[in-house]
Amino acid sequence: MRRAPVALVSRYARALFQAALSRNALDAVHADLAAVSSVWREYPEFVLLAMNPRLSKDKVRGILRGLADRIHAHDLTRHFMNLLVDKDRLGILHDVDEYFERFWRDHAGEVEVTVTSAIPLSDNMRNVVTRHVAEKSGRTPLVNWKEDDGILGGLVIEWPDHIYDGSLIRKLDNLSLRLSQSTTPVTTIS
Repeated sequence: MRRAPVALVSRYARALFQAALSRNALDAVHADLAAVSSVWREYPEFVLLAMNPRLSKDKVRGILRGLADRIHAHDLTRHFMNLLVDKDRLGILHDVDEYFERFWRDHAGEVEVTVTSAIPLSDNMRNVVTRHVAEKSGRTPLVNWKEDDGILGGLVIEWPDHIYDGSLIRKLDNLSLRLSQSTTPVTTIS
């Protein structure tokens, strides 16, 4: 299935998030979207049925009502799914969960962070990095630790709109670039 444009998905997710926030239903809608997304991933035949262009909108709403009943969905989630059917946007339902999750985490004061190192980090070093990211971001970091021996050493730390690349490979690349741009002639002593 082709992914929908980011701006479209983000706009629908933000609208749903704002509606859930104003109705004190953030946790319920968050849980509903996670459940729907799980069904979307685990049961491709269900998706094919719900997305069948030969079915009327009423039949698709009925299929989604069955899903909503099964997961005990909040009324706002039910209304949102019906809106997507009415606007012929049901294809973005699975993607909305990812963007809603970002808004939810941001609201909760959390930030997703990826830390890449060449070798496994000690617990002490992980704590230092986590504290540093918390201080810099002003949020509670949810860290995904990765290892990539291709960076040779150092760390690469990424969170939304920030990248700290302190890898040895980056430093070597920068040094190589500076040396290649140098205008100072190299002389040899014989």
